[in-house]
Amino acid sequence: MIEKYVDSKELKQLLSTLLVVVGCLIIAALFASIVVPGLRNANKPATPTAVAPVVGESGWLDPTEFPVQKGRVIPPVDPKTLIEPSAALTDAGKELYEANCLTCHGEGGRGDGPAGATINPKPRDFTAAEGWTHGPDIPNIYKTLMEGIPGTSMAAFDYLTKKERMELLHYVQMLGGYPGRGGSRDAMQALSEELAAPGEKTTNKIPVSMAIAKLESEFVPPSPLEISPDTESPGAEVLRRTVTDPTRAAQSLADSAVWRTGPDTLAESVLLNAPGNGFNVTTATLKPSEWQALYDELLKRLNTK
Repeated sequence: MIEKYVDSKELKQLLSTLLVVVGCLIIAALFASIVVPGLRNANKPATPTAVAPVVGESGWLDPTEFPVQKGRVIPPVDPKTLIEPSAALTDAGKELYEANCLTCHGEGGRGDGPAGATINPKPRDFTAAEGWTHGPDIPNIYKTLMEGIPGTSMAAFDYLTKKERMELLHYVQMLGGYPGRGGSRDAMQALSEELAAPGEKTTNKIPVSMAIAKLESEFVPPSPLEISPDTESPGAEVLRRTVTDPTRAAQSLADSAVWRTGPDTLAESVLLNAPGNGFNVTTATLKPSEWQALYDELLKRLNTK
């Protein structure tokens, strides 16, 4: 039929065009099925190598496995050996900085560590002269390490010894470009007396895994809030209607002492967390007399009278 509309030359051209189109489609299909997956795998990030837990000193929020260490009394130190910066002090301070501070403050101390982007207010940029809460001099950095800064992510590093705090502050000052910057005469004198004071103690340390195992062994879950069908007190009837998970309900009540002050606080506590606390949302429809009955029943069952 097609010969009625085109001559042999035009027919050959149409067939040639059709063959070219089909060939292109085949090539595209082969590219999509063979080449594209290979490109995806080439750009895929390498599988991270598992890192074994570090055994040693731990920084803030660093779940390091401490070896068991008994607390001890550290003898007083000579302030003169710690106040003046030295290579030994800054080298030791660098190790402490990398273990405790680098995550937030960054390698160069500019507040650009990997955790710094998630913190508000941002971590201190040690190279900036302005905006210090306490100041960049020796007594004030020592004060910051001792007490932290309330309202910020800067926690107290009071678990460090006096010598370690001095080592760390010297490294921080070096990063900021003001090594050895002292404070007022009175502040420096007070710091010297603090460093020379006897009786500094370190606390006992145990591995995190040991602490978790100890907590688990000592944990005694409360008895579930299960109500026998034969119990017909008003409180038991309300309890049957409102509790969907007896175990979770008992645990949520055991974890908080707020509800024990009265029916009103019980209602606030239960409604705030239902149904995740084991109570169903129908508790929102309870009458004051039913809350009172429920409160009395819970006090009796949890032995809190």
